[in-house]
Amino acid sequence: DERHKHIQDLTKLNPDYKPPADYKPPVVKIQDKVMIPQDEHPHINFIGLLIGPRGNTLKKLEKDTNTKVMIRGKGSVKEGKLPRPGMKDNNAEDEALHALITGQTVESVQKCVERIGEVIRQGV
Repeated sequence: DERHKHIQDLTKLNPDYKPPADYKPPVVKIQDKVMIPQDEHPHINFIGLLIGPRGNTLKKLEKDTNTKVMIRGKGSVKEGKLPRPGMKDNNAEDEALHALITGQTVESVQKCVERIGEVIRQGV
């Protein structure tokens, strides 16, 4: 975005420069995938381990790392469950089961990837 580039340049030239009130810097989203080894360990409920009781494990993980975690792929949606109206079907049912992590910084996404890896290792 050209406007963003100009505002960045002005900020470098003059640290006291204040961008216009209606200016919002573009939000950069970093994504990463953590594959869930459901095929190698079919007897372990990895989704249940990641989500936790009433979703508290996942909520705490998202809050601590300032990220958003979505479980996607084959087996992430219950059999026979209909997609909600207005929701696009983006569960990637043709892909292997994985956790998709989205965050604003590489560090936060990496921290979340490590924590999910720990949960998976503990489950195995």
